[in-house]
Amino acid sequence: MKKLVSAVLITGLTLSGVVAGSASAMEGNTIQSVKALQQGDQTIEGVKIGQNMADVIRDKGKGIHTQAGAGTEQYYEYHTEKGMMIVTADSEKENAKVTRISMSYNKANGPSYKEVKKNVSDKAITREHYNKVTGNSGFIIDGKRSYQFASKSPKDKNIKLYRIDLEG
Repeated sequence: MKKLVSAVLITGLTLSGVVAGSASAMEGNTIQSVKALQQGDQTIEGVKIGQNMADVIRDKGKGIHTQAGAGTEQYYEYHTEKGMMIVTADSEKENAKVTRISMSYNKANGPSYKEVKKNVSDKAITREHYNKVTGNSGFIIDGKRSYQFASKSPKDKNIKLYRIDLEG
């Protein structure tokens, strides 16, 4: 009986550790992703601030690689099923680290501007713009996190999250 109880406890602890470990991972333009980033998550779509760029390349490939005209920053552009990700690294060396991640999703179907605004700090910079000719947009900058919003048409006043930027 003790062996059965021990096996059940070990299995339960193992499974709860797996579930808890993956619950905060930032995936997609969802309110859960916003909350994870606001709580300190440093990962967007599997890429983490401070991660060794060699690991990113091993996982995602080289992508479209460019570099800053003056300076050492390196940019890696990845086109995924969800959208376009740009990863910035601090150098071209093998030990280069990820310093910024920008993810633009194919669809502006994330949470609304108002919903995200409720989940950021009081010190966040927030702007929304509505124009019947050029369309509707908005952004929220909260420390090293920023969120951009747009609507499908100028008549649609409900702007939705479509881009997330994170810097280290």
